[in-house]
Amino acid sequence: MSTTLTPAGPTFGRRWTDFWFAPKDPTTLGFMRVVTGALVLYVHLAYCLDLQAFFGKYAWNGQAYINRERHEYPYIIGSFTNWQNEDVIMARLPEYPHRRQSVVRFIRSLPASKGARAESLRFLDLATKAPPQNTLATLNFLLAFHETGKGQEQKVYAALAEGRQLYGIAQDGQMVYLDERHPARESPALLPDYLRGLTEPDRKARADDLRAFMAILPNDPAHPNDTKYLLNHFIEQESYYRAALVKFMLDLPDDPAAREQRIDYLDYWNHEPDLEKLHHQGQRVFSIWFHVTDPGQMAAIHGTVLVIIILFTLGVCTRVTGVLTWIATLGYLHRSTQILFGMDTMMNILLAYLVVGNSGAALSVDRLVARYRAARASLARCGKIDDATRAFLDRPPPSSGAGFGIRLLQIHVCFIYMAAGLSKLKGPGWWSGFAFWDVMVNPEFTLMRYDWFESFVRTMASSKPLYYAATAFGVWFTWGLEICLPFLIWTRVRPLVLWLVVLLHAGIGVLMGLNVFELMMMVMLLVFLPPGVIRDRLKGGPGLPRLWFGYDPTVPTQARAAAVVAAADADGQVTLESSKGTSQPTVRTADKVVSTGAAAAGVLFGTLRLARFVRYALFVPGVAGLAAKFVSPAAAAPKPPAPVAVGS
Repeated sequence: MSTTLTPAGPTFGRRWTDFWFAPKDPTTLGFMRVVTGALVLYVHLAYCLDLQAFFGKYAWNGQAYINRERHEYPYIIGSFTNWQNEDVIMARLPEYPHRRQSVVRFIRSLPASKGARAESLRFLDLATKAPPQNTLATLNFLLAFHETGKGQEQKVYAALAEGRQLYGIAQDGQMVYLDERHPARESPALLPDYLRGLTEPDRKARADDLRAFMAILPNDPAHPNDTKYLLNHFIEQESYYRAALVKFMLDLPDDPAAREQRIDYLDYWNHEPDLEKLHHQGQRVFSIWFHVTDPGQMAAIHGTVLVIIILFTLGVCTRVTGVLTWIATLGYLHRSTQILFGMDTMMNILLAYLVVGNSGAALSVDRLVARYRAARASLARCGKIDDATRAFLDRPPPSSGAGFGIRLLQIHVCFIYMAAGLSKLKGPGWWSGFAFWDVMVNPEFTLMRYDWFESFVRTMASSKPLYYAATAFGVWFTWGLEICLPFLIWTRVRPLVLWLVVLLHAGIGVLMGLNVFELMMMVMLLVFLPPGVIRDRLKGGPGLPRLWFGYDPTVPTQARAAAVVAAADADGQVTLESSKGTSQPTVRTADKVVSTGAAAAGVLFGTLRLARFVRYALFVPGVAGLAAKFVSPAAAAPKPPAPVAVGS
């Protein structure tokens, strides 16, 4: 019998920790930073054309409106236990502006004192507190009485006080109230039965209340429909909203300024300014554009933001410029929410995770600086590039920060696609295929302006089987990818899934014109690419020209020049040759041509793949000489001998 113990596998806690924090190569995040930064720069360059229209004092969403929104906007959180949310129910006005103004005019015309207001609104208050069927009967009676009872008011008050019913009949173009139902013509009853069923004292009190309420109803010839809109609003509302609106009117303060402030808030936000019911007021967001409106200052700030985005894209002080870029882009969105759509959301998600993960550890100026420091330290230790430093120069070391950022973004992408797919299942247009077809034929988005596309669509629509086949394929292709991606992306079919999703976004970009949004989504998918794939595509390959850099490691300026060359040599094109006694660093090509000074700088900038992007800068006067001081500095002039003192 074997007594060998099988080592226990990693615990659940260990696997969970490794899933989130296992060190990963930051090359993927670095490549995503470059592409995302370029797209963010493009978006914000577009703002330059209409900076004042977007964010100025008199922008589409003007400064006065945005300031009121960020200070007053009502936020409500419903009850945790009560389905009716009775503790946060507030007065509501009609959504249509002309009807809303009718109700607001009525509220403003109410008596100023609470006592007189309560007396005038008692009939309406009691009606809203009655059972729903009685409330509706009373409101419909008020509407009919207002529209047909002119000149017959005293007859109605008397009938209500006495408990008698009245019947309406059309005569000579108007409604006449009769004490008895007409035997031959339609004559509907006017008064609600439950009012007639009250006790005599209550009926008389209700008649007085009705007289007081009818006296305050709008009677302005300039707005003849105000009363109809007011009563219809009460009829259309749920019972709790009716009671809330009456309570709002009854609780208005006596002080004219305070009363007007509450009415204005209700008119503007369609909510009450009740801090006991609101979770909070205002938007807890920040934007520099809330405070700066001068055109010159705005241009200066916008230019600074563009510089910060460029630095972030290049990877200069990425930890700092990444945070600044994210905060700056949020400021643009917070200031002008009317232009916010999916592209802005994806852009900020990407920026947030690129800040969390160390995206500046690869494909960045920060990486070049780190390479230089590592090479300089190795040359100072042993006069050459040791194995550990060579491994560091070959690829950025894995880090837990990069692994955490990559995993967060991967999980977020899965949730995005799952939510998009499941939400489409709720839409009838997707089940019928109309959603896909509407995208194809909508002239506002699609290619309908091209004759060939219009002819293609018409041909497809002329054949019913072809139409249904195309719409069914489009719908199921979209559903299948969005719902299945969160599961298949972790399997061996990941490459196929990524290609199909890229095809989906390319199609959406072409058919709907959402180019930047679709590019942002494609950039998100890069998080699933292995870093080795990105490095292999960016490297130049084995056929690159070779150079040999000679230097004296004992001379500080030459060692620094060798470290600069090693940092810039991202593809391993240069072999460092240390040779003591070398007066000046040299660059030797495969043809045995040796260069020094500015000529050496020209050879390096023209040969190294990373330096070739900026090689044309050497044509600027003075730049070639400055580059020569870094890569091939001249030997220092010998110090003159100390003067010999002459004997006294």
